[in-house]
Amino acid sequence: MGNGTILCGEPEELLNDRTGALRTAAGLVQRPLPIPVDIVQALTLAAPGWARIIADGDDISVEPEGAGLRVRANGIDQLADDAWEAAHWVLAGAIAARVEATPGALVLNAGAALLADAAVVFAGESHAGKSSVALHLAASGVPLLGDDRLILGTETDLPTAAGLGLARKVRTPLPDDFSESACRLAAGTRAGHGGGADVLAWDPAIDRPAGTTAAIARIVLLRRDPEVRAPRLVGLGAAEAVARLLPLCGRHAGSAVALLESVTRLVRSVPVLRLEAPNAATAAECLIDGSGAGSS
Repeated sequence: MGNGTILCGEPEELLNDRTGALRTAAGLVQRPLPIPVDIVQALTLAAPGWARIIADGDDISVEPEGAGLRVRANGIDQLADDAWEAAHWVLAGAIAARVEATPGALVLNAGAALLADAAVVFAGESHAGKSSVALHLAASGVPLLGDDRLILGTETDLPTAAGLGLARKVRTPLPDDFSESACRLAAGTRAGHGGGADVLAWDPAIDRPAGTTAAIARIVLLRRDPEVRAPRLVGLGAAEAVARLLPLCGRHAGSAVALLESVTRLVRSVPVLRLEAPNAATAAECLIDGSGAGSS
C-alpha cells in the first residue's frame, strides 16, 4: 500500500468561535505521514466536513500488523480490521489531541440540530437513535452539527457545541416506522458503507463543517420506547443530569475531576431533559417544536 499525505495544523482548526469559519492559516504545514492511501480515502469519506484531514504527524501512525492495521494516535493503540476502522481511530486520536488541549472541552456522544441559531443537543448511547433522529431532522431541512459526536465547551457563560464535520450514518435496513421522506433521503444520499452502517453524502445545506459552533439551548437525552403513545419531555435535576451525561462523555481536557466539574458547569447553565418517544420521526418532531404531549 502506498502512503498518502495528510495536512497538519494547530488545535484551533477544529475548535472554533461561534462564527463557524475555520481558522486554518496559522501554523498549517503539509508533511507526509505513514498513512496508507486506502485509509486516506476512508478518512475523506468519514470526515467530509474537514477543510483538511487534520493530524499530528509526530503522533499518528498506521502500520500493517498481521491481517489488520495497527493505529497509534495520541494515546490510542488499536489493531483495526480494515481501513474504515483504522480511519475511525485516526480521527479519534486527532480529535482527542485538540480536546485535551482546550480547558473545559469534552467529546459527547450526541448530535445537534441548529434551531433559531442555537444548538439543540440530542444525546444517547450507541443504538439510542441519534443517527435516526438526525436523518429525520435532515429530511425536514434542519441544519445539523452532527449525528454522533460533538465537542462541548464549558468554560464560557453560554456552553457551546462544535461540529466535527463527520459524515452522517444510518444503520440498515431501515426500521418500518421511518417516515417516507427519511427513507427517500437515506436511499438518495448513500455514499458508501462502513462500520455496519450506510454513510450518507455531505449536504452543505444541512451539514455544517468542522468547527461550526453554537451556544447550546438545551440538551435532550433520547429514550426510545415503542409503548409510549405520545412524546414526553421530562426535565432532569442537576444531580440526575450529571449522572446521565458522564457515561456519554469521551475524551476530555484534564483529569476525571476536571470532567466532573465541566459537566456540572454544563448542567447548571443549560436545561437537560429526557425525551421519551415511540420512534425517531416523533422524536425529531418534538425536538423541532420543543414540546412534548406529556412535558413536565
